[in-house]
Formats: sequence, structure tokens, C-alpha cells
Amino acid sequence: MPITCSSELVVALDKPRNFQRKHIGEILLQTGIITEPQLKQAINEKSTKYPQDRLGVVISKLGLASEAQILNALACCLEVPFVTLSAFEISQDLIDQVPAEFARAHSLIPLLIHAERLIVAMEDPTDTDTLNMLHFITGRIIEPVIAAREDVDLAISQHYGPSDDEEVLKELPIDTKLTHWEEQQAQKLAKDKPTVKLIHNLIIDAINRHASDIHIRPKENDVDILFRIDGSLIKIRSFDKSLLAGSVARIKIIGGINIAEHRVPQDGRTKIKAKDKIIDLRISIMPTIHGESVVLRILDTTASLKSINDIGFSKQDSNTFTRLVNKSSGLILVTGPTGSGKSTTLYAALQELKQREINIITVEDPVEYHVDDILQIQTHSSIGYTFAKALRHILRHDPDAIMIGEIRDEETAKIAVESSLTGHLVLSTLHTNSAAATVTRLLEIGIQPYLLNSTLLAVLAQRLVKKNCPHCLEEEMIPKETRQELGLGIDELFYKGRGCDQCHHVGYNGRLAVYELLTIDSEIRKLIQPKVNSIDIETVAVKNGMTPLTGRAIAMARQQLTSIEEVYRVRLG
Repeated sequence: MPITCSSELVVALDKPRNFQRKHIGEILLQTGIITEPQLKQAINEKSTKYPQDRLGVVISKLGLASEAQILNALACCLEVPFVTLSAFEISQDLIDQVPAEFARAHSLIPLLIHAERLIVAMEDPTDTDTLNMLHFITGRIIEPVIAAREDVDLAISQHYGPSDDEEVLKELPIDTKLTHWEEQQAQKLAKDKPTVKLIHNLIIDAINRHASDIHIRPKENDVDILFRIDGSLIKIRSFDKSLLAGSVARIKIIGGINIAEHRVPQDGRTKIKAKDKIIDLRISIMPTIHGESVVLRILDTTASLKSINDIGFSKQDSNTFTRLVNKSSGLILVTGPTGSGKSTTLYAALQELKQREINIITVEDPVEYHVDDILQIQTHSSIGYTFAKALRHILRHDPDAIMIGEIRDEETAKIAVESSLTGHLVLSTLHTNSAAATVTRLLEIGIQPYLLNSTLLAVLAQRLVKKNCPHCLEEEMIPKETRQELGLGIDELFYKGRGCDQCHHVGYNGRLAVYELLTIDSEIRKLIQPKVNSIDIETVAVKNGMTPLTGRAIAMARQQLTSIEEVYRVRLG
């Protein structure tokens, strides 16, 4: 079991060691985590596909063991403690001994001083170059312990973030009144190293925490930093109001935004390289009564893509969706609000299509993931290069399959339908509430019923619900009215995460897709008429085997995967 606090770590450090190190594969085998054939498979994969990776990394890539199991086995191999950091209390004096820049660059954090040794947590305690450099910087003997990379990076952002703010504050002039002179100073400060580091580290911290957005929200006396993680806005910290002008100016510079304009909303975008990843940033700046508010949307264009089997479909729906995606023509739509995982599902479909060795073209705003062997086009509404205009051009480029980032207007919808009618498979998204409502929405915006009858293959409506942390489940108290509205039994028990070290005390860890898949069969096609009601379509679809989204979410809650609170939030109808 991992060590969770300083007192436990001291006990572990004082234990005698045998120095009879075993192979990591041998330990995983002895503990029953992997089988002998799986170990042979991993060794073979390491020698052929992943010669640069350690065996533990290869085992993790193959999905044969979890990261925690690998790290625990590595700790046994090297006879060093394995720690989780959420409950560690680390003094500021200790933090000051290791420069923030070094800690971030090498993903390590000091934990305590024990027997004249500086104990640091890191993912790879065999990295002697880093340990030697840290010995030179601190003048102390360094003893490493093992921690998950994500755990270390999160601890760095929590403990070093405020010190970044202090560094910038030292560079500020004493007079902080809003004058023309101060605006000039803000522009100068935006290019100074401390401010550059502050914004860069803020973005890195957000990436490490898997945040989708960064909110910089000014108040009367200070500024709040919030990250959107798993759909929820979480306050990370506050910083001094005097840092706002320089920080916003720095963000404007990297986003190509007019630094002198403070009266109207502005948008920008840029790409940055962070931890060997290319990150797209979409920037929105809006004036408020307390100063300019900033939201940065983070898009990791190099993130690993999911397959259709990874989306969370039932076996039957996975087979159905795969079969539909492999058709040569037709229209498949994925619907839901912003942040419901629509793009992830579309890219999973593209991964399936790639195996057919056909010409695939996407039109997106922005391009969210970069995929080899697919032509990806970025629209630019500012110069009139819209979805509709791009679609007209790419149809001359002999595509077999087209992915449209979003159907936003009648013109784009008509071109999408006409393209699917002329022998192309078209995938796209639409903002509607349910799968059945998508059919009526297309009719309302001007698509003729006979065209929709001939082209529409399926509509997938989806949402994302927070996944309960399995380590801290407790019974969920559900109001009587909620039980009645969702049709739950009065004595049925449901669970939610209380919050623990494993989930950073939020009660959930990751998100799950809930969905309803409406396949357009002969009965549904008969209903597609100018004044059809979405309720009639849904009734027939359910009779023919479609599981409604709300029902699927309740089934997940019954399996303790999510809470009824989440089900109630995403329910349809």
C-alpha cells in the first residue's frame, strides 16, 4: 500500500533493507497481477516495439496492470517507499530549497529532511543525472521515493503556484493606481520573465490536472484562478489584484490580441509546446467592473484517441455503431451540449474509418486532434471561410468520408445531406436535446423529409457524467421528489463519492458517457414527415429496442458508477 503521510514515510525510511532486488515482471507475476503468458507478451513487445521503454511502462501500455500496481512493484524492486502526496504537509522552507523551475522541469518535489538527507518524490528514482543536479543545487544528500507523475505534478502546482505569484509581485512598481503609466508598465511586465513564467506555469498546471479550461476571474480586491475539471469549476487559488494587468497583457500577447484595448470583448488563439505536447489555446477576454476576465480553453491536439470500444457503448450498440460507420454513404449525427464528448466520439469513428484506407477529410473549428492519414481543414469565419464554403471545395477533392465539426446553419445542413446522398459518408454534430429531437430539428431548418429519409442512418445523443471514486463510496441521500421524478424505488440504495486522497477530495474521478442511439429503421422513416412530433419518434424507437439516455444513466447509478445527483443533472425530459 502507498504511504500517505510524513510519519509513515519516516518509519519506512528507517526500516532495514535486504538489497535482494527482484525483476519487476517477477514481482507482478508473484502477486498475481499478471500471468506468465502476459509477462512473455510484454517482454516480446518491449524487444520489438518499445525497446526504449522500461518493462513496467510496456506492461502499462498493454493494459495488463494499472499505474499504481506498476509503481508499487517498482518500489518493491528498488526497495524504496511508494507515496501518494495529497495528504503530505510540506513546509515552505523545504519548497524554497528546490527551485520551482527545476521541480517542474524534472517532475519532483521535496517531502522532508530525514537523517540529513533531502527526501524527494519522483516517478523514476533511477534518474541519477537529476539526482546529481539536485545534490549540486541544494548541497544535500538526495534520497528519492516513488510517486505517480500526475501526483507529483499536482503537488508542484499546489505548492509552487503561490511562490510564482510572489516572484512577479517583486517586479511590480509600488504605485498600482490605474494610470496610463501603469498600462505601459503592464505591457512591459507582460514580457518580463516572472510574468511569462507565471502564465506558462498556470497553463502547465492546468494540463497536469487534465483541466479543459482556465478561468482568471477578477474581484474587487484579488483575482481567483479556477480550472474546469471533469465538467466542474474548481477554485485553485487567488492572487494579488496587482498581478492582473500584467497577466492579462501577457495572455493577449501570446494570443495575438490587441493589448491596448480594454473596453470590448476580444478573442484569440495560439499554440504552445508543453511537456512534449502541442496544445491549442482558445482565448476569450471580457471586460468586467473589476477588470478583464479571461478564459483559456485547452485543447491537447496530440492526446491519445479512443476507439469505438472505448466510448462506453454496450456490446450491441458498439457493434451497431461500428456497422453504421462502415457504410459507404449516409449521415450519422452526434448531438449534445458543449463538453458532452461529441468530438471524442466522432474521432473514434474516424479511427475505425482509417482502417478502410479511404480518403477522409474533416472540416473543423478548431481542429481538436491531429490525426495522421486524414486531411484536416480549419475554417476561418473572419475571412469568410465557413463550414459551407469549405464543404463546397472539399467535395471536388474526391472524399469518401467527411467529418463536419458542427452543423450550425441551414446551408451547412443541406450540403451535408446532399453530400451523403451522392455517395459520401458524412459525420457531424448538432446541438439538440435528444436523439429524436434531432430529426425534427433538421426538418425545422429546411431539410426536406424525402432527403432525410434517404440519408439519415443514426443519431447518437450523449452526455458525460462524473464517475464515482470507488475508494470513498458512501450512501447517497436522495430527495423524495427526485426519486418520484426518476421512477426510483423508495428503498433503492445509491452511492456517491465522499472525497478522499485518491480523488483529491472531490468524490469523483473521470467521466463516463451516457447516451441513446437512435437507428433510423423502416418504422422511423415512415414517421419522418413535415409535422412529426419528436415524442412519437422516441416512442417507436424505444419500442424497437432503444434505451433512453436517462434510463441508461440510472442503470449506471445502480452499478455505483455514478450518482443519482449526476443522473438528475443530465436527464432528458
